[in-house]
Amino acid sequence: MPQLERLFAVTICAKRKPGMEESAYHDYISQKHAGHLNDLLVKNKIVDYTMQHNTSPMVQDLDKLFPNLPSVNRSPYDAFVQIVFRDVQDYINVKDDPHYMNVVNPDHVNFADGPGTMMSFGWFERHVADGKLIQE
Repeated sequence: MPQLERLFAVTICAKRKPGMEESAYHDYISQKHAGHLNDLLVKNKIVDYTMQHNTSPMVQDLDKLFPNLPSVNRSPYDAFVQIVFRDVQDYINVKDDPHYMNVVNPDHVNFADGPGTMMSFGWFERHVADGKLIQE
């Protein structure tokens, strides 16, 4: 088996701010918050930045696809955000950047449920990309 490159990933299991409408939340993180973050991530040569939006209409569709799936197996999070870095130092560089400290981080109060949000940190492997097996 080929040795896969180990990248550093941060995965955010995100909950929206109490009282915020679901559609407003998803629009905000996709447009406003990502807009604050995108250039900073590009500047720091981040490998990947993705969002998975877990919406009510999607849950309804899942009920049709998997009618016997117990509700306890469904994630309670509104979104999963993953940022993949070349290494831990790139993550530190982003967090220490004045734009992150003055714009990105303070923006979380506008949309996030801090206590309800969880984060995971670990190494990231890519096995398949663009329909092709990764051979390193």
